[in-house]
Amino acid sequence: MNFVHFIELLFILMILILVGLPLFGKYSGKRLFSDPDANLEEYKHLQVRKEEVLLSIKELEFDFKTDKLSQVDYDEMRAKLEREAVGILERMDGLEKLGRKTKKSAAQVST
Repeated sequence: MNFVHFIELLFILMILILVGLPLFGKYSGKRLFSDPDANLEEYKHLQVRKEEVLLSIKELEFDFKTDKLSQVDYDEMRAKLEREAVGILERMDGLEKLGRKTKKSAAQVST
């Protein structure tokens, strides 16, 4: 009976060691996550916003065609949404150019 308890104890210790080594082992120093790139995050946000603005323009056109909006309101709101869309596209273009410059300079430094 004591021998069985001893085997059980060894078995439990072996399991604890196998599970504990990866969890409590020495930290390798590798970073699990990289720092977020602010330009990339802004670009992603702008992509989403662009889609929202384009969808708003489509909804606006539908509302105008179904006589929910007057011509004056439609023209005013469409002009506002188009200005916003142009601003978003210009900012996205600027971020793309900045990203290309950054990649080129990083490639020149590494060579």
